[in-house]
Amino acid sequence: MFFPLSVIVFAAVWIGVAVVGSDEMAGHIGLDGEVTRWDSKWVFLGWLGVVGLVLVVIFGGAERVLSRLPASAVNFPSRRRKAYWMEPSNREEFNRRMGDDLSLLGGATLLMMAWLLAASAIIGSSDSASWTLAIPVAIYLVAVVGYTVYISVGSRYAIPGE
Repeated sequence: MFFPLSVIVFAAVWIGVAVVGSDEMAGHIGLDGEVTRWDSKWVFLGWLGVVGLVLVVIFGGAERVLSRLPASAVNFPSRRRKAYWMEPSNREEFNRRMGDDLSLLGGATLLMMAWLLAASAIIGSSDSASWTLAIPVAIYLVAVVGYTVYISVGSRYAIPGE
């Protein structure tokens, strides 16, 4: 449910910026928070729309893609976990779990992109950059790295009964 809602939020923000955004948007913001490049709204929206569409296709179809991957294409930090999850009797559950995990990460990425798009539009209309980019990006990065560690070596894919 999270991924489809993230797609809707991203699309709504994209449409909102297309309708009410200024003609120029902050295309790049330096580490000091100052805008270092301005882009046409339509170039900016075009590129972000393409990236968003690619993410929707990749993350939206993750479980279907996983079900077609051979076991040799799947990597685990532990041989025992790989052997367990790649057994035919466990592979469907692995595909479901990993599909859910990838949908969660894809949804979070789309929400981050929606935030950056909205912030870029606001910065573009006020001619001053803001900390509104740094804090959400830092939170997103910490959350994604933390969740990746959790699914890599945590209990998410531990062998039941261990």
